Amino acid sequence: MQVAGATEEPQTLLTPIGYQPGDCGYCKDADSGASYYATSKSLAPEHYQILMDRGWRRLPASQFHAGKDQRQTLHRWNRYVLGEKYMKALLKKPKTKEEKARDKDIFDLSTTVHAPETSNLPYDIETKPDHTFEVKLEYDTFTNEKFDLFSNYQQNVHHESPTETTKSGFRRFLCESTLQRRTDASGKRLGSYHHCYRLDGRLIAMSVLDLLPHAVSGVYFIYHQDFEKWSLGKLSALRELALALDEGYEYYYMGYYIHSCMKMRYKGTYRPQYVLDFDDLEWDLLDDRMKELMEKRKWVSMSRERVLLRAQASSSSSDVSDVVVVTENGEKKHDVADFYPTYQYPSALEATNSGLSLITLGMPGVMLDPPPNLGRMRLRLGPATPIMRMDDIVAWTMGHVKDRATIKGIVAELAACLGDEMTRKVVVDFGQ
Repeated sequence: MQVAGATEEPQTLLTPIGYQPGDCGYCKDADSGASYYATSKSLAPEHYQILMDRGWRRLPASQFHAGKDQRQTLHRWNRYVLGEKYMKALLKKPKTKEEKARDKDIFDLSTTVHAPETSNLPYDIETKPDHTFEVKLEYDTFTNEKFDLFSNYQQNVHHESPTETTKSGFRRFLCESTLQRRTDASGKRLGSYHHCYRLDGRLIAMSVLDLLPHAVSGVYFIYHQDFEKWSLGKLSALRELALALDEGYEYYYMGYYIHSCMKMRYKGTYRPQYVLDFDDLEWDLLDDRMKELMEKRKWVSMSRERVLLRAQASSSSSDVSDVVVVTENGEKKHDVADFYPTYQYPSALEATNSGLSLITLGMPGVMLDPPPNLGRMRLRLGPATPIMRMDDIVAWTMGHVKDRATIKGIVAELAACLGDEMTRKVVVDFGQ
């Protein structure tokens, strides 16, 4: 089964794999797995932006303020690239009124990021910098140069063996993305790119980026072990923020943030970041209060927390295990656990093996009720067949939204993950 973008929009192709065993009338699955996931052969940047905005964090690039450690990281790298002699010569160079005024201003991220790049250096200084430095956006194609860098990173940072780090694995993981690459009407590049760092002509680091209509999304970053002391991971985030600022992408996405993972904690120092609330679909600031809650909860909804705080404030009882919530239908007593229920299958493996629909499991971020336009979702049964609606097929009436062995159950689970907006933009192709 494939999901294709509607004809009036850029095309997207998704392939869900591994259905709940059973015959739904149009598709058979020999796999005994009780779950499925979706891969993509061709994904429109506009559609990926919508999907990302259903559960990721984002940082408004124009609101970013670099902290002391971040500024020091940039300055330390710039001094290394340019060298002390060159920087002293640069200070002696006469400055224009604009340059003097700029120097008096507060720290400017874009100016500082690009300062050591060879193409930005003045030509009227006799002293030469210690190194040449270039950062360039390139297509995400495979090269042996990139693979050698990847191999060094995986073996020295993630301690993989040489046999585990393969060219085919690198190509599949970080090259030749299915995200469609093009330039939009405003001139912004869209698609997957490699942000390549070259020092004296040598590839020393590389970011894998998805450039979307409103965002620069950091996918992965690799560097050579020879440059570990320069905190290139921090440097790359600042450079990607500058890219978002310079080219008008509005937001910067730093990928997954798992609060309990110490290696990811540094991402929380890039501020301000906002997290999408799964309940009210509003963006909440990732502040100290939210981080404190992350220490207590497996997942956090600030809208639930606000209701809980109001209920506790209005409760006459000092026991916060029982709170009263005032609703349109009057007062209703709740246990705190009602706000964060204990799931029947607490681990991902147990939930997968249960065979239950994601809708039944109540997974955070998944719609608990299928979109109202579920029956109006479009489908086709093969390349030569016309596009029709789900409720046009006989098998649709025989299924149930929570039965993963039926067409309706499969489509409902897919729609619950995609969200209401995307269900109106896709065609489900059962002919693949």
